[in-house]
Amino acid sequence: MGCFAWIPKLKPRLRRGKMLLHSSARPTAWEQCPHCKELFGDVYDKRIQLSAVLESSTRCARCWALGHIIGHVTDLASASTVLVGSIWHDNTLEIGVIGPGDTFETAPGYKIYDISDRFKGERRRLDPILGLPIAPKATHVNFRPIGATPEERFGLAKDWLSECVTSHETCNQDDAQYVLPRRLLDISDSDHVRLINTLHQELHPRTAYVALSYCWGKQGNLCTITTNLKQHTAGIPMLSLPSTIRDAVIACKHLGQRYLWVDALCIIQDNLHDKMAQIPQMADIYSGALLVLSAAGSSGSLEGCPLGPLEMQPSPPKLIELDYPLQSNDTEELAGYRVNVVVEQMEHERCRSLPGHWARETFDQDPTDALNVIEERGWTFQERFLAKRSLYIGKGEMSWTCATEVQCECRKPSPSIMTEAGDRVFTRRYGINHMSVNRLFSEAELSKTYSYLWTEIITTYSARLLTQFGDRVAALEGIAVALQRKWPEIYKKDEYFFGCWLSLLPDLLLWHASGEPVSEHISPDLFPSWSWPSCGRPITFMSWMWYGVNPKLWVELLDFEVKPPPPGAVFGQGGGTVTLRGPLIPVKREVVVYDGGFEEVEYVPIDTQLSFMAGGASMDHDDQGPNGDGVSHLALVGSYPFKLQEKSKMLSCAFLCVAPVEGRQEVFRRVGLAIGPRTKQAFLGHDLQRLLTPHIMNYKLV
Repeated sequence: MGCFAWIPKLKPRLRRGKMLLHSSARPTAWEQCPHCKELFGDVYDKRIQLSAVLESSTRCARCWALGHIIGHVTDLASASTVLVGSIWHDNTLEIGVIGPGDTFETAPGYKIYDISDRFKGERRRLDPILGLPIAPKATHVNFRPIGATPEERFGLAKDWLSECVTSHETCNQDDAQYVLPRRLLDISDSDHVRLINTLHQELHPRTAYVALSYCWGKQGNLCTITTNLKQHTAGIPMLSLPSTIRDAVIACKHLGQRYLWVDALCIIQDNLHDKMAQIPQMADIYSGALLVLSAAGSSGSLEGCPLGPLEMQPSPPKLIELDYPLQSNDTEELAGYRVNVVVEQMEHERCRSLPGHWARETFDQDPTDALNVIEERGWTFQERFLAKRSLYIGKGEMSWTCATEVQCECRKPSPSIMTEAGDRVFTRRYGINHMSVNRLFSEAELSKTYSYLWTEIITTYSARLLTQFGDRVAALEGIAVALQRKWPEIYKKDEYFFGCWLSLLPDLLLWHASGEPVSEHISPDLFPSWSWPSCGRPITFMSWMWYGVNPKLWVELLDFEVKPPPPGAVFGQGGGTVTLRGPLIPVKREVVVYDGGFEEVEYVPIDTQLSFMAGGASMDHDDQGPNGDGVSHLALVGSYPFKLQEKSKMLSCAFLCVAPVEGRQEVFRRVGLAIGPRTKQAFLGHDLQRLLTPHIMNYKLV
């Protein structure tokens, strides 16, 4: 409170042991205040100097309240601190405090709301005196203190595990006989861990084990190779283990588990035959594990994954009592107007990639989790997705997901919300057990349902980083196998190639690239050009193919030929040719210059009757340059809306930008995706079909 002493016209006054700040502000002056009103809008629109709010506190009751509240979370004396804020859907003020050295992306944010009893039963949105939002539902009561010792904290995790195994019907209804991993680590000894062959040990097929999900890092990981296999079966000293693996062993001991699977130690890393045999087993290894333990806060095997220390843990909510001095005239005694205000650390669902509430969240809604980097890595995606249940050890706290619950250390569990079909509603789908096809689309559109589920998976996975770009398909193999088992009539094993399902291929052609490369070295030729793995950047799909009104697919898959991969190729690599039938439209390249000198390349159909389909393109690879790498045709894949006997303006159409393969007639490679604009003219679907018919032909993509 003493930080306000420098503000003019504020007269400190003690009442019942508290300091009151006398202000001559009219209670509702905040309605016209040019400072705080910019913080209480619908969007983060303006940046307001904290010093301006403090100076205004003698005239505006809300600025007075903000000054007191912000003083509990930051230094009020900093002249450069600015505030940004917005009222959110839950009627709370979410405010960012951008201090020295912070940016909008890194600044801490706070959730502020009034919980005073005087307005119970009323439908007020703002306190009439201080102008603070009155939250209809206080969330600070859900906070629970994090345990002080490892025994307390792992005890909570052990309770989560026990409850899930004994009480969660959904989590235990999968009665599949998963194949035990070929090797496991026996961690029962206090000083050593021992690599065992599960066949030689004659373990029960349902032997419980924990599977570790972690980042290797660039160096320092301990691996089993041909020359040390015998040594590892004899025993590996605990002190020889990399820190992250050693901490995982300790965690498993706290949880009462004897066996641990770690990829670096349980797969012979210099034996290609062993690796190729183990990659397809990822679905069994991670789905069959009693628990997947995620070293979420570790960026490498040498970093360790200890429990988060106190300074990294989520901040508990602050409950602040404000006594605003009211007076009806200059001579009347001051009368206090008391309110209780809660200040919580910002907790946007999109501020973290992992479930639970994580320490030091930033103010903006960037989906990147700056601390728990495991969610950036490609291989760890399927490890979480396949798990029956997962325990995450983050920088700040532990959290838990299973098919029934999402938990964290700092919050009490919230009530479950169910759909009419009986499915639990999750804020995000964390794994295969959170996926449902119920009512996603109509019964007549089941193929859309399944292609949409796959594109959701690819959109998330494709943005993740890989040390070796060639692993782009291999790191997804476990999920493909799991879907084959869950919906075998749709996801057929003999139809899965290069991250695509042939029966769903027309939908899966409609991808485009954006963002930064996912690997340091990109080699597109490791995969067919038409398949999304060939692109070294994050992938998104044209959503209107699923949600648009009356979309139409114009392309049909006629044939598929797979080319055997070269010797030494990584799992999932190779070549494949698809024969398609659909409109293949010759185009010319034109440069459109807009006001201000901005230029854009458009591909314009040579057939003038189709000139309305001209559009710009998104190239698949950064290095293709402005010429689009020799685009000669646009292959129409989809458009909407389309009805044969009704006129409508085409809202969008999507084409593959293709370039001819030298020396091969009617053979092309994909280089990008072009989007046609909304048309000014309305067409009967029959008439549009007639215009396109001369261009419908068979062609091949490699």
